[in-house]
Amino acid sequence: MRGYLMAAFEQAGLPDPAIPYVLEELESGRDAYLVAAAARAVRGLGSPASDVVPFLLKAIENIKYCDDAVSFGSYQPRWPVPDRTTAIEEIMKTFAWLGEHARPALPALEALRQDRGVLSASARAALDAIVAELGDAGACCCAAEEAGAGLAGGGYARAERASAAVPAGVELEDQDGRPVTFGGFFTGRPSIVVFFYTRCDNPNKCSLSITKLARLQRALRQEGWQGQLRTAAITYDPGYDLPSRLSAYGHNRGVIFGDSDRFLRTKTGFGTLQEYFGLGVNFGPALVNRHRIELFVLDPEGRIAVTFTRLQWDVQDVLHHARALACGPGTLARQRRT
Repeated sequence: MRGYLMAAFEQAGLPDPAIPYVLEELESGRDAYLVAAAARAVRGLGSPASDVVPFLLKAIENIKYCDDAVSFGSYQPRWPVPDRTTAIEEIMKTFAWLGEHARPALPALEALRQDRGVLSASARAALDAIVAELGDAGACCCAAEEAGAGLAGGGYARAERASAAVPAGVELEDQDGRPVTFGGFFTGRPSIVVFFYTRCDNPNKCSLSITKLARLQRALRQEGWQGQLRTAAITYDPGYDLPSRLSAYGHNRGVIFGDSDRFLRTKTGFGTLQEYFGLGVNFGPALVNRHRIELFVLDPEGRIAVTFTRLQWDVQDVLHHARALACGPGTLARQRRT
């Protein structure tokens, strides 16, 4: 159902609040229906925007070995259907819709033509037509240089979290089995915390987030911030992610553990954390069935200062905000990225 609703934006128009959801699927999705729907939804923007090109290229990398036939003609169609498409075919249609705005993708698209066996005949024909059109146009100066009209749904906005009480009493357990409260760990110094779970089957979400957290830890040490900022990862799945699993998952991705760098599971109060952080996670009968990418920078009192959600976060961007908090109050306005 989610895919059908997203695909409908092509005709209905893509509103600004929906843009992060669409870009999230292109950047991290591995479900053919959802990626195809997101590619269609982009064509509901008010006008073409070159800002979407990196997301479309990332979507090709994500889906090219797990693409499938899909149809949006009716909900739960009976196969075979005459109007079937694929995620990559929809991405190619979106590149064609972008026209000259697709020019930044030309080197990658030319390289894709050499990757034999990845594309269907129809997708390859569409790719050839796109490359030929961009090549014939040459370095046309008419390509829009404006910063992505219609993609203004990204970026930063002020976090309206001032009235939320810090859940200081929530009981946690770290990767070594040591007990700690939320207030005991997340107050006194600024902190960077990501959410994840070890059973996540999308390598572009939890596994990548933890790998990037390890890079962030190394950057903190290289820049001399060790001990001045805390890092943590909290699992969505505390019943399954016992300390030994947390430890193994982190070590396998290069995480550095210590008193200021921990993986945590709730022993009590996960619902309290879910409400405090406004977590974008849903649960099925046995485990997480959908979640978004989520990273939070907390101030020394454990309050949310900056939130990165849905789209992949940049290590240096996160460090910029965390360093500003460590330098003292007033250095960084509280902001939110959605």
